[in-house]
Amino acid sequence: MRVSTVLAIAFSAALQAAPPVLMLSADGLGANQFSARTMPGLWALSEQGRRGEGLPPFPATTFNGHVTLATGCWPEHHGVVANGYLDPATKTLVPTASRTEDVQREPLWVAATRSGVRTAVFQWVGATGPWEGVSPWRLETFRVGRPDSEALAFSEAALKDGAGLVMTYLSGTDEEGHLQGPHSAEAEAKLKRMDEELAPWLRRMQAEHPGLRVIVAADHGMAPMRRRIHLPTLLDGIRSELITHGGSAYIYLQNPKDAPRALSRLRGAGLQAWTRDRVPTRYHLSGNPRVGDLVVLAKEGQWLSKARSSREEQDERHGRHGAHAYTSETPAMHTWLIVLGAGRGPLGPVPLWDLAPTVASWLDLHWARQPDGKAVPSLVK
Repeated sequence: MRVSTVLAIAFSAALQAAPPVLMLSADGLGANQFSARTMPGLWALSEQGRRGEGLPPFPATTFNGHVTLATGCWPEHHGVVANGYLDPATKTLVPTASRTEDVQREPLWVAATRSGVRTAVFQWVGATGPWEGVSPWRLETFRVGRPDSEALAFSEAALKDGAGLVMTYLSGTDEEGHLQGPHSAEAEAKLKRMDEELAPWLRRMQAEHPGLRVIVAADHGMAPMRRRIHLPTLLDGIRSELITHGGSAYIYLQNPKDAPRALSRLRGAGLQAWTRDRVPTRYHLSGNPRVGDLVVLAKEGQWLSKARSSREEQDERHGRHGAHAYTSETPAMHTWLIVLGAGRGPLGPVPLWDLAPTVASWLDLHWARQPDGKAVPSLVK
């Protein structure tokens, strides 16, 4: 056997000998839902590790939140700028931007695989196939209706078989939050079921895999809704394509000269609105042409409608007891965040784009291009 081959095998084995990392994301589970009352088992577990709050990107939605978690980059760089957008090249609607080919920056599972770390991914947004020809060791793509028990069984088997990194999507309380509200009886019942299933499972994984490091996070939180704002009425006579996310929206104008008139109407209705190039830099959106010509942000508790028929309006209202897509300056958008195996004590607020670089530091991964985020100092010292 060639010396170079022996060294490569030894290097890979050394990496695999490092303590494994498990990254879990519970869709739509906000920091304000997580307490000793709602999830006592996980709260007690967090007391033995670190507990903080995750700060999502804007707009705080499922797809760009998960791709931010996976890439350590802002939406303007990783390209999944919301749950949907208008493709600037084809001018066609990408209604669910969750495919691997939509991701413009290297995901964590690719950096890990390239670095020799055996990696398993379960239903993570953006993990639908190879990225630049690289696939994780094990990959389960998203299918509607799969219970969290399947996610945990997949993760357990991967860890048992020597995975160094496991990234797993959990259903969280997104559906209950949209349909009944984030603090409804149905949402709290789901929190209780999660707690009863996940807390003992995590304790068992810690016992079976000494040194295991765990991040439990989410893509966004959820806020109860009070008022609907109908964008087609505000923009009557201005031809445009609307993509609404809940508390924010993208507007793609057929005639760019209509921008001043549209902005005047939107702001007159009490909304914040910007042209793409004027979106505040702290929101990290303006650098990607997938973002709308206009970006609109409502106040917490207001949701933006694009319905142009009674059927569309009925469908929208069905899922608007709760909504998201605001900025991280809205506390209800903050996610729960638990870190196990990296010390004890309070963690405070952590941008979601800092979590992938933290995992990369733990596993000594090498990025093809450095992400926007930085490893959390208190977790890697």
